Amino acid sequence: MTATVGKAMILAGACLLMACPAFAEDKFAPPPNAFAPLPPKQTGLPKSKQHDWTGFYAGVQSGASSGSANSKWSQDNTASPAFGAHAGYNYQFGRGLVLGGESDVSPK
Repeated sequence: MTATVGKAMILAGACLLMACPAFAEDKFAPPPNAFAPLPPKQTGLPKSKQHDWTGFYAGVQSGASSGSANSKWSQDNTASPAFGAHAGYNYQFGRGLVLGGESDVSPK
């Protein structure tokens, strides 16, 4: 038992030595260039970067479903494909309110 405790102490000490944080500073970095041009100030996102949710959209979905039921009277295992389509329209008011409608079709 003493050897196990000694190995555990050595392992714990090694883990503590490896877990020490690194204190790094830029003591040897060159000073900043006083004559370098400043980057331009941005007051907000450019028009091309702003997102607008207004518009039509459409898509399809597909998948599969399966299930089983076991009872004293019957045993039922089912598997069937699941697919459909959806379409809709959204309109964005101002900066945050989005209203819209959507319809979908999924045959049984």
